Amino acid sequence: MTLRRKLGLPAVLAVVMGDMIGSGIFFTPGELAAVATAEWQVYFFWALCGLITFCGAITLAELSALLPRAGVSYHALTEAYGPFAGFMQAWMMVLVSGPGAIAGVAILFGELANQVFGGESGSGQLVWAASAILFFALINLRGAEWGGSTQVLLTGAKVIGLLALVIGGILLADPAPRDPAGIAPNEQGVLGFIRFIGLGIAIVLFTYDGWIDASNVAGEVRNPNRNFPIAMGVGVASITALYLLVNYAFLRVVTLAEMQAEPALVASRVAEAAFGPTGGNALNLLMWISIFGALGGLVMTLPRLFYAAASEYRDRAAGSAAAPFFRALSWLTPGTAVPAGAILFGAGTAIIALLFFGSFSRIVTFFVVPFQFMNIMMVASIFRLRKRYTSPQSFRLPGYPYVPALFIFVMALFLLAALIYNPLDSLIGVSLTLAGVPVYLHLRRRSVQ
Repeated sequence: MTLRRKLGLPAVLAVVMGDMIGSGIFFTPGELAAVATAEWQVYFFWALCGLITFCGAITLAELSALLPRAGVSYHALTEAYGPFAGFMQAWMMVLVSGPGAIAGVAILFGELANQVFGGESGSGQLVWAASAILFFALINLRGAEWGGSTQVLLTGAKVIGLLALVIGGILLADPAPRDPAGIAPNEQGVLGFIRFIGLGIAIVLFTYDGWIDASNVAGEVRNPNRNFPIAMGVGVASITALYLLVNYAFLRVVTLAEMQAEPALVASRVAEAAFGPTGGNALNLLMWISIFGALGGLVMTLPRLFYAAASEYRDRAAGSAAAPFFRALSWLTPGTAVPAGAILFGAGTAIIALLFFGSFSRIVTFFVVPFQFMNIMMVASIFRLRKRYTSPQSFRLPGYPYVPALFIFVMALFLLAALIYNPLDSLIGVSLTLAGVPVYLHLRRRSVQ
Protein backbone atom coordinates (compact mmCIF):
# COMPACT_ATOMS: atom_id res chain seq x y z
CA MET A 1 0.00 0.00 0.00
CA THR A 2 1.23 3.51 -0.85
CA LEU A 3 0.17 7.09 -0.18
CA ARG A 4 -2.59 8.40 -2.46
CA ARG A 5 -2.38 11.61 -4.48
CA LYS A 6 -5.42 13.55 -3.27
CA LEU A 7 -4.06 17.08 -2.73
CA GLY A 8 -4.68 19.68 -5.43
CA LEU A 9 -3.08 23.10 -5.93
CA PRO A 10 -5.31 25.02 -3.43
CA ALA A 11 -4.48 22.56 -0.65
CA VAL A 12 -0.72 22.62 -1.35
CA LEU A 13 -0.71 26.42 -1.58
CA ALA A 14 -2.57 26.58 1.73
CA VAL A 15 -0.03 24.24 3.35
CA VAL A 16 2.90 26.37 2.10
CA MET A 17 1.41 29.66 3.27
CA GLY A 18 -0.22 28.23 6.39
CA ASP A 19 3.03 26.73 7.67
CA MET A 20 4.83 30.05 7.12
CA ILE A 21 2.31 32.37 8.80
CA GLY A 22 2.55 31.87 12.54
CA SER A 23 3.05 34.32 15.38
CA GLY A 24 6.29 35.85 14.09
CA ILE A 25 4.74 38.55 11.91
CA PHE A 26 3.03 40.07 14.96
CA PHE A 27 6.22 40.37 17.06
CA THR A 28 9.19 40.44 14.68
CA PRO A 29 8.62 44.02 13.38
CA GLY A 30 9.08 45.31 16.93
CA GLU A 31 12.17 43.16 17.48
CA LEU A 32 13.71 44.37 14.20
CA ALA A 33 13.38 47.97 15.38
CA ALA A 34 16.17 47.27 17.86
CA VAL A 35 18.48 46.71 14.87
CA ALA A 36 17.18 49.01 12.11
CA THR A 37 18.07 52.69 12.21
CA ALA A 38 15.79 53.84 9.35
CA GLU A 39 12.49 52.72 7.88
CA TRP A 40 14.03 51.70 4.55
CA GLN A 41 16.15 49.15 6.43
CA VAL A 42 12.99 47.47 7.70
CA TYR A 43 11.75 46.94 4.15
CA PHE A 44 15.25 45.90 3.07
CA PHE A 45 15.46 43.09 5.63
CA TRP A 46 11.96 41.77 4.96
CA ALA A 47 12.52 41.81 1.19
CA LEU A 48 15.99 40.26 1.50
CA CYS A 49 14.77 37.40 3.69
CA GLY A 50 11.83 36.90 1.34
CA LEU A 51 14.28 36.64 -1.58
CA ILE A 52 16.48 34.16 0.30
CA THR A 53 13.46 32.06 1.20
CA PHE A 54 12.19 32.20 -2.38
CA CYS A 55 15.55 30.92 -3.64
CA GLY A 56 15.38 27.96 -1.28
CA ALA A 57 11.69 27.29 -1.94
CA ILE A 58 11.90 27.33 -5.72
CA THR A 59 14.93 24.99 -5.54
CA LEU A 60 12.91 22.68 -3.32
CA ALA A 61 10.11 22.88 -5.89
CA GLU A 62 12.34 21.31 -8.53
CA LEU A 63 13.54 18.67 -6.06
CA SER A 64 9.90 17.88 -5.27
CA ALA A 65 9.14 17.51 -8.98
CA LEU A 66 12.18 15.24 -9.44
CA LEU A 67 11.44 13.18 -6.30
CA PRO A 68 7.67 13.47 -5.74
CA ARG A 69 7.59 11.35 -2.59
CA ALA A 70 6.72 11.88 1.05
CA GLY A 71 9.62 13.58 2.81
CA VAL A 72 11.36 15.13 -0.21
CA SER A 73 14.21 16.60 1.86
CA TYR A 74 15.03 13.14 3.25
CA HIS A 75 15.06 11.54 -0.20
CA ALA A 76 17.09 14.41 -1.71
CA LEU A 77 19.79 14.06 0.94
CA THR A 78 19.83 10.28 0.59
CA GLU A 79 20.02 10.29 -3.20
CA ALA A 80 22.64 13.05 -3.37
CA TYR A 81 24.98 12.13 -0.51
CA GLY A 82 24.10 8.60 0.52
CA PRO A 83 21.95 7.00 3.22
CA PHE A 84 23.94 8.46 6.12
CA ALA A 85 22.91 12.04 5.30
CA GLY A 86 19.25 11.09 4.98
CA PHE A 87 19.32 9.13 8.22
CA MET A 88 20.87 12.00 10.19
CA GLN A 89 18.23 14.41 8.94
CA ALA A 90 15.49 11.96 9.82
CA TRP A 91 17.06 11.29 13.25
CA MET A 92 17.06 14.99 14.04
CA MET A 93 13.51 15.58 12.80
CA VAL A 94 11.85 12.42 14.17
CA LEU A 95 13.22 12.50 17.71
CA VAL A 96 13.92 16.16 18.42
CA SER A 97 13.13 19.01 16.04
CA GLY A 98 9.83 17.68 14.71
CA PRO A 99 8.07 16.97 18.02
CA GLY A 100 9.73 20.05 19.52
CA ALA A 101 8.44 22.31 16.75
CA ILE A 102 4.89 21.01 17.17
CA ALA A 103 5.12 21.43 20.95
CA GLY A 104 6.56 24.94 20.68
CA VAL A 105 3.79 26.20 18.39
CA ALA A 106 1.19 24.44 20.55
CA ILE A 107 2.46 26.24 23.65
CA LEU A 108 2.01 29.61 21.94
CA PHE A 109 -1.49 28.54 20.92
CA GLY A 110 -2.27 27.59 24.52
CA GLU A 111 -1.10 30.97 25.82
CA LEU A 112 -3.28 32.87 23.37
CA ALA A 113 -6.24 30.57 23.95
CA ASN A 114 -6.07 31.48 27.64
CA GLN A 115 -6.13 35.17 26.71
CA VAL A 116 -8.95 34.89 24.20
CA PHE A 117 -11.21 32.59 26.21
CA GLY A 118 -10.16 33.55 29.71
CA GLY A 119 -7.90 31.91 32.23
CA GLU A 120 -4.27 32.44 33.18
CA SER A 121 -3.26 29.08 34.69
CA GLY A 122 -0.31 27.17 33.32
CA SER A 123 -2.27 23.92 33.41
CA GLY A 124 -5.02 25.48 31.29
CA GLN A 125 -2.44 26.53 28.72
CA LEU A 126 -1.10 22.98 28.49
CA VAL A 127 -4.61 21.54 28.17
CA TRP A 128 -5.38 23.89 25.26
CA ALA A 129 -2.04 23.02 23.61
CA ALA A 130 -2.43 19.25 23.96
CA SER A 131 -6.06 19.40 22.83
CA ALA A 132 -5.09 21.28 19.68
CA ILE A 133 -2.43 18.67 18.82
CA LEU A 134 -4.95 15.85 19.29
CA PHE A 135 -7.56 17.71 17.25
CA PHE A 136 -5.31 18.01 14.22
CA ALA A 137 -4.07 14.43 14.63
CA LEU A 138 -7.66 13.20 14.44
CA ILE A 139 -8.38 15.42 11.42
CA ASN A 140 -5.39 14.02 9.54
CA LEU A 141 -6.23 10.44 10.46
CA ARG A 142 -9.45 10.85 8.46
CA GLY A 143 -7.46 11.35 5.24
CA ALA A 144 -5.12 13.69 3.38
CA GLU A 145 -8.03 15.59 1.85
CA TRP A 146 -9.38 16.38 5.33
CA GLY A 147 -6.03 17.82 6.41
CA GLY A 148 -5.73 19.78 3.15
CA SER A 149 -9.25 21.21 3.39
CA THR A 150 -8.65 22.28 6.98
CA GLN A 151 -5.49 24.10 5.93
CA VAL A 152 -7.32 25.88 3.11
CA LEU A 153 -9.93 27.15 5.60
CA LEU A 154 -7.46 28.24 8.28
CA THR A 155 -4.95 29.81 5.87
CA GLY A 156 -7.76 31.76 4.21
CA ALA A 157 -8.85 33.08 7.60
CA LYS A 158 -5.27 34.10 8.47
CA VAL A 159 -4.69 35.94 5.20
CA ILE A 160 -8.03 37.75 5.42
CA GLY A 161 -7.29 38.75 9.00
CA LEU A 162 -3.83 40.10 8.15
CA LEU A 163 -5.21 42.02 5.18
CA ALA A 164 -7.89 43.51 7.43
CA LEU A 165 -5.15 44.66 9.82
CA VAL A 166 -3.21 46.17 6.91
CA ILE A 167 -6.24 47.96 5.45
CA GLY A 168 -7.22 49.24 8.88
CA GLY A 169 -3.71 50.54 9.56
CA ILE A 170 -3.57 52.31 6.19
CA LEU A 171 -7.11 53.66 5.82
CA LEU A 172 -8.60 53.93 9.32
CA ALA A 173 -5.75 54.79 11.68
CA ASP A 174 -4.17 58.22 12.05
CA PRO A 175 -0.59 58.31 10.77
CA ALA A 176 2.27 58.80 13.20
CA PRO A 177 4.51 61.86 12.79
CA ARG A 178 7.43 61.08 10.52
CA ASP A 179 11.05 61.41 11.63
CA PRO A 180 13.20 61.64 8.48
CA ALA A 181 16.40 61.30 10.49
CA GLY A 182 15.38 57.93 11.88
CA ILE A 183 17.37 56.51 14.77
CA ALA A 184 21.03 57.29 15.23
CA PRO A 185 23.13 54.32 14.05
CA ASN A 186 25.02 52.51 16.81
CA GLU A 187 27.46 50.53 14.65
CA GLN A 188 30.37 51.76 12.56
CA GLY A 189 32.87 50.14 10.20
CA VAL A 190 32.85 46.96 8.14
CA LEU A 191 32.55 44.58 11.09
CA GLY A 192 29.69 46.62 12.49
CA PHE A 193 27.93 46.49 9.13
CA ILE A 194 28.37 42.72 8.85
CA ARG A 195 27.01 42.23 12.35
CA PHE A 196 24.12 44.57 11.52
CA ILE A 197 23.18 42.50 8.45
CA GLY A 198 23.56 39.23 10.35
CA LEU A 199 21.35 40.36 13.24
CA GLY A 200 18.64 41.65 10.90
CA ILE A 201 18.53 38.42 8.90
CA ALA A 202 18.54 36.31 12.07
CA ILE A 203 15.53 38.20 13.44
CA VAL A 204 13.43 38.21 10.27
CA LEU A 205 14.32 34.87 8.69
CA PHE A 206 12.58 32.94 11.48
CA THR A 207 9.25 34.47 10.43
CA TYR A 208 9.65 32.90 6.96
CA ASP A 209 10.17 29.39 8.37
CA GLY A 210 7.83 26.59 7.38
CA TRP A 211 8.29 26.41 3.60
CA ILE A 212 10.37 23.23 3.82
CA ASP A 213 7.67 21.35 5.74
CA ALA A 214 5.28 21.59 2.79
CA SER A 215 7.54 19.27 0.73
CA ASN A 216 6.75 16.41 3.10
CA VAL A 217 3.33 15.98 1.45
CA ALA A 218 4.78 15.70 -2.09
CA GLY A 219 3.83 12.02 -2.21
CA GLU A 220 0.16 12.98 -1.96
CA VAL A 221 0.07 15.90 -4.44
CA ARG A 222 -1.75 15.50 -7.75
CA ASN A 223 0.44 16.44 -10.74
CA PRO A 224 3.43 17.41 -8.53
CA ASN A 225 5.50 18.56 -11.51
CA ARG A 226 3.03 21.42 -11.99
CA ASN A 227 1.30 21.99 -8.67
CA PHE A 228 4.29 21.97 -6.36
CA PRO A 229 6.42 24.59 -8.17
CA ILE A 230 3.37 26.88 -8.49
CA ALA A 231 2.48 26.44 -4.81
CA MET A 232 6.04 27.08 -3.60
CA GLY A 233 6.71 30.06 -5.86
CA VAL A 234 3.34 31.77 -5.50
CA GLY A 235 3.13 30.93 -1.79
CA VAL A 236 6.50 32.42 -0.80
CA ALA A 237 6.08 35.45 -3.09
CA SER A 238 2.61 36.13 -1.63
CA ILE A 239 3.89 35.84 1.94
CA THR A 240 6.74 38.25 1.17
CA ALA A 241 4.33 40.81 -0.29
CA LEU A 242 1.96 40.37 2.65
CA TYR A 243 4.75 40.83 5.20
CA LEU A 244 5.94 44.01 3.45
CA LEU A 245 2.37 45.37 3.54
CA VAL A 246 2.05 44.55 7.24
CA ASN A 247 5.28 46.41 8.00
CA TYR A 248 4.13 49.39 5.95
CA ALA A 249 0.89 49.54 7.94
CA PHE A 250 2.78 49.22 11.22
CA LEU A 251 5.29 51.96 10.35
CA ARG A 252 2.48 54.26 9.22
CA VAL A 253 0.88 54.11 12.68
CA VAL A 254 3.88 53.54 14.98
CA THR A 255 7.26 55.22 14.50
CA LEU A 256 10.48 53.24 14.48
CA ALA A 257 11.51 54.81 17.80
CA GLU A 258 8.20 53.79 19.38
CA MET A 259 8.64 50.25 18.04
CA GLN A 260 12.05 50.14 19.67
CA ALA A 261 10.65 51.30 23.01
CA GLU A 262 7.73 48.83 23.09
CA PRO A 263 8.46 46.01 20.58
CA ALA A 264 5.83 43.58 21.91
CA LEU A 265 2.95 46.08 21.64
CA VAL A 266 3.33 47.20 18.02
CA ALA A 267 0.61 45.00 16.51
CA SER A 268 -1.88 45.68 19.29
CA ARG A 269 -1.34 49.46 19.01
CA VAL A 270 -2.03 49.33 15.28
CA ALA A 271 -5.16 47.20 15.83
CA GLU A 272 -6.50 49.57 18.48
CA ALA A 273 -5.69 52.65 16.37
CA ALA A 274 -7.60 51.18 13.44
CA PHE A 275 -10.54 49.48 15.14
CA GLY A 276 -10.80 51.05 18.58
CA PRO A 277 -10.88 49.24 21.93
CA THR A 278 -12.12 46.04 20.29
CA GLY A 279 -9.04 45.98 18.06
CA GLY A 280 -6.85 44.40 20.74
CA ASN A 281 -9.27 41.52 21.29
CA ALA A 282 -9.67 41.08 17.53
CA LEU A 283 -5.87 40.92 17.18
CA ASN A 284 -5.64 38.24 19.87
CA LEU A 285 -8.22 36.21 17.98
CA LEU A 286 -6.31 36.67 14.71
CA MET A 287 -3.07 35.56 16.34
CA TRP A 288 -4.88 32.58 17.85
CA ILE A 289 -6.19 31.53 14.42
CA SER A 290 -2.78 32.13 12.86
CA ILE A 291 -0.92 29.93 15.32
CA PHE A 292 -3.73 27.35 15.21
CA GLY A 293 -3.30 27.07 11.43
CA ALA A 294 0.49 26.83 11.68
CA LEU A 295 0.12 24.02 14.20
CA GLY A 296 -2.25 22.19 11.86
CA GLY A 297 0.29 22.44 9.06
CA LEU A 298 3.03 20.92 11.22
CA VAL A 299 0.84 18.07 12.44
CA MET A 300 -0.04 17.35 8.80
CA THR A 301 3.39 17.61 7.17
CA LEU A 302 6.01 16.37 9.64
CA PRO A 303 4.57 12.82 10.02
CA ARG A 304 5.05 12.36 6.26
CA LEU A 305 8.79 12.80 6.81
CA PHE A 306 8.70 10.34 9.71
CA TYR A 307 6.88 7.85 7.47
CA ALA A 308 9.41 8.24 4.65
CA ALA A 309 12.39 7.57 6.91
CA ALA A 310 10.75 4.65 8.72
CA SER A 311 9.75 2.99 5.43
CA GLU A 312 13.36 3.19 4.28
CA TYR A 313 14.76 1.47 7.38
CA ARG A 314 11.92 -0.94 8.18
CA ASP A 315 13.52 -3.91 6.41
CA ARG A 316 17.02 -3.15 7.68
CA ALA A 317 15.79 -3.21 11.27
CA ALA A 318 13.99 -6.55 10.85
CA GLY A 319 14.71 -8.86 13.75
CA SER A 320 16.16 -6.11 15.94
CA ALA A 321 14.64 -4.46 19.00
CA ALA A 322 13.90 -1.39 16.86
CA ALA A 323 11.82 -3.34 14.31
CA PRO A 324 8.41 -2.68 15.95
CA PHE A 325 9.20 1.05 16.08
CA PHE A 326 9.93 1.25 12.35
CA ARG A 327 6.91 -0.88 11.46
CA ALA A 328 4.61 1.31 13.55
CA LEU A 329 6.00 4.54 12.06
CA SER A 330 5.55 3.26 8.49
CA TRP A 331 2.01 1.91 8.99
CA LEU A 332 -0.66 3.17 6.57
CA THR A 333 -4.35 2.82 7.38
CA PRO A 334 -6.12 0.44 4.96
CA GLY A 335 -9.03 2.74 4.17
CA THR A 336 -7.54 6.23 3.91
CA ALA A 337 -3.87 5.34 3.17
CA VAL A 338 -2.56 7.97 5.60
CA PRO A 339 0.59 7.41 7.71
CA ALA A 340 -1.43 6.86 10.87
CA GLY A 341 1.50 5.46 12.85
CA ALA A 342 3.63 8.51 12.12
CA ILE A 343 0.75 10.90 12.86
CA LEU A 344 0.09 9.29 16.25
CA PHE A 345 3.82 9.17 17.03
CA GLY A 346 4.27 12.84 16.16
CA ALA A 347 1.29 13.88 18.28
CA GLY A 348 2.34 11.69 21.21
CA THR A 349 5.98 12.81 21.32
CA ALA A 350 4.93 16.45 20.89
CA ILE A 351 2.60 16.20 23.89
CA ILE A 352 5.38 14.55 25.94
CA ALA A 353 7.76 17.40 24.98
CA LEU A 354 5.01 19.89 25.79
CA LEU A 355 4.48 18.51 29.30
CA PHE A 356 8.16 17.92 30.04
CA PHE A 357 9.77 21.13 28.79
CA GLY A 358 6.87 23.58 29.04
CA SER A 359 8.55 25.85 26.48
CA PHE A 360 10.07 25.15 23.09
CA SER A 361 12.62 27.92 23.71
CA ARG A 362 14.51 25.51 26.00
CA ILE A 363 15.43 23.26 23.09
CA VAL A 364 15.06 25.20 19.85
CA THR A 365 18.36 27.09 20.11
CA PHE A 366 20.26 23.82 20.46
CA PHE A 367 19.25 22.73 16.97
CA VAL A 368 19.50 25.86 14.86
CA VAL A 369 22.92 24.95 13.43
CA PRO A 370 22.32 21.26 12.54
CA PHE A 371 18.81 22.01 11.26
CA GLN A 372 19.90 24.83 8.95
CA PHE A 373 23.00 22.88 7.92
CA MET A 374 20.72 20.09 6.68
CA ASN A 375 18.66 22.70 4.80
CA ILE A 376 21.81 23.95 3.06
CA MET A 377 22.75 20.40 2.11
CA MET A 378 19.23 19.76 0.84
CA VAL A 379 19.28 22.83 -1.43
CA ALA A 380 22.81 21.96 -2.61
CA SER A 381 21.63 18.48 -3.62
CA ILE A 382 20.09 20.05 -6.75
CA PHE A 383 23.59 20.23 -8.25
CA ARG A 384 23.86 16.42 -8.09
CA LEU A 385 20.28 15.39 -8.73
CA ARG A 386 19.26 17.65 -11.63
CA LYS A 387 21.18 15.70 -14.28
CA ARG A 388 20.34 12.34 -12.74
CA TYR A 389 16.56 12.68 -12.62
CA THR A 390 15.53 15.50 -14.94
CA SER A 391 13.46 15.01 -18.08
CA PRO A 392 12.08 17.38 -20.75
CA GLN A 393 8.76 17.43 -18.87
CA SER A 394 10.28 18.22 -15.45
CA PHE A 395 9.99 21.63 -13.85
CA ARG A 396 13.24 23.54 -14.38
CA LEU A 397 14.48 25.94 -11.73
CA PRO A 398 14.81 29.44 -13.25
CA GLY A 399 18.11 31.18 -12.55
CA TYR A 400 20.02 27.95 -11.98
CA PRO A 401 22.73 27.72 -10.59
CA TYR A 402 22.67 31.24 -9.10
CA VAL A 403 19.38 30.84 -7.23
CA PRO A 404 20.45 27.89 -5.04
CA ALA A 405 23.95 29.35 -4.71
CA LEU A 406 22.53 32.57 -3.21
CA PHE A 407 20.57 30.61 -0.62
CA ILE A 408 23.60 28.49 0.28
CA PHE A 409 25.91 31.51 0.59
CA VAL A 410 23.62 33.56 2.83
CA MET A 411 22.65 30.63 5.05
CA ALA A 412 26.30 29.60 5.42
CA LEU A 413 27.09 33.10 6.71
CA PHE A 414 24.11 32.81 9.05
CA LEU A 415 25.43 29.54 10.50
CA LEU A 416 28.90 31.02 10.89
CA ALA A 417 27.42 33.91 12.87
CA ALA A 418 25.49 31.45 15.07
CA LEU A 419 28.68 29.54 15.86
CA ILE A 420 30.56 32.75 16.66
CA TYR A 421 27.91 34.50 18.76
CA ASN A 422 26.29 31.44 20.40
CA PRO A 423 28.95 28.71 20.40
CA LEU A 424 27.86 26.72 23.47
CA ASP A 425 24.23 26.16 22.46
CA SER A 426 25.26 25.49 18.87
CA LEU A 427 27.84 22.87 19.83
CA ILE A 428 25.37 21.17 22.19
CA GLY A 429 22.94 20.88 19.30
CA VAL A 430 25.61 19.46 17.01
CA SER A 431 26.64 16.94 19.67
CA LEU A 432 23.09 15.75 20.31
CA THR A 433 22.49 15.36 16.60
CA LEU A 434 25.70 13.35 16.20
CA ALA A 435 24.35 10.91 18.79
CA GLY A 436 22.51 9.38 15.84
CA VAL A 437 25.81 8.18 14.28
CA PRO A 438 26.15 4.99 16.37
CA VAL A 439 22.48 4.17 15.73
CA TYR A 440 23.06 4.43 11.97
CA LEU A 441 26.20 2.29 12.16
CA HIS A 442 24.29 -0.38 14.09
CA LEU A 443 21.53 -0.49 11.47
CA ARG A 444 24.08 -0.57 8.67
CA ARG A 445 25.91 -3.54 10.21
CA ARG A 446 22.62 -5.44 10.46
CA SER A 447 21.80 -4.73 6.80
CA VAL A 448 25.07 -6.25 5.55
CA GLN A 449 24.94 -9.35 7.74
